[in-house]
Amino acid sequence: MSKNERNFNVSDAALLQHAETVFASIGENITDFSVFDSTLTEAYPTSIANAIAEVKAIKQDQLVIDEQAELTERLNEKMYACAAAYRTIAYFARKAFPSGTAVQNQFGMNDYEKARDNQPKMILFMESLVSTAQNYASELLAAGCNQTAIDSLAPLASELKEANTAQEKFKKDRAVITQERVTKLNALYQLLVPLSEVAQIIYAGNPAMLAKYVLAQM
Repeated sequence: MSKNERNFNVSDAALLQHAETVFASIGENITDFSVFDSTLTEAYPTSIANAIAEVKAIKQDQLVIDEQAELTERLNEKMYACAAAYRTIAYFARKAFPSGTAVQNQFGMNDYEKARDNQPKMILFMESLVSTAQNYASELLAAGCNQTAIDSLAPLASELKEANTAQEKFKKDRAVITQERVTKLNALYQLLVPLSEVAQIIYAGNPAMLAKYVLAQM
């Protein structure tokens, strides 16, 4: 079984809602369960409350998704900024070396298309561009390039690397969060199972009580 595999067939929200309904009722009914099964003691409601709290202490899936979307948006912004900076430098590189294909290629003109949509490749591309632009700074300036355009390359390369690292780290963190959440939900589910099974016996003729303790599709 996968570490992220749920033991239950309902949604996470449905399971949590059911658990809270059970907790709201079990205190006044625990004796009924204890008489039938002595392991369902007076401490059982506390165990359910603690399990609910542990699930709620973990970031909700939607919040995690929103946070990752924010990091992705920031990374895309840095990719766009680097692309814009490259186009500026490439313009002046072509102007400074109109017939120097070998020099133009040092500015990445033969590699840009492969790097433009790939963050790791773009990071390496930008770091190489920083070095090349510094080596040919005087030629670029003579061709009309602004010093600011050259100076901006290093910070942009660094910001792109940081944004990519942040996103990759979050992806790994998200996997851990998801695994932890599923583990806690499964533990909560396991506390609810015996209550559902016993309720179907001791409250067989009581639909109202069954509705409190039996989880559909459990």
